[in-house]
Amino acid sequence: MMSDLPEPLRRRMAELDGMAPLETVRAFLRGEVADAESLDEIRAGLRGLAQVTTRGIRHDLTALEALLAEPPPEPGALARLVAADGNWVLDEFSEERAARFLGELAALLRSVLDEVEPSRS
Repeated sequence: MMSDLPEPLRRRMAELDGMAPLETVRAFLRGEVADAESLDEIRAGLRGLAQVTTRGIRHDLTALEALLAEPPPEPGALARLVAADGNWVLDEFSEERAARFLGELAALLRSVLDEVEPSRS
């Protein structure tokens, strides 16, 4: 229960919850994607995390879905996000390909959550 957590941790969780979807996705890409060699490696890392907590994974999924539903208006923003923050080379540097990749990451997050929270489906 969140009320049982120490104040600094509750404050940090509230701070993370208040981040804009773009910033949340940026943090997710930097933390989980940037050093990964493959989607399988990302999945393995998320599975390990999900054994401890799924809160962050759910939060990242919500942010990815929100960003995909309402992408930044700036041309090339998603492609730069994937390339710079995710350190991921796409077969085509375009908004469409970046959106597909982010959609693949969202599906990966959903599948990890479904594995550890089967009643969520």
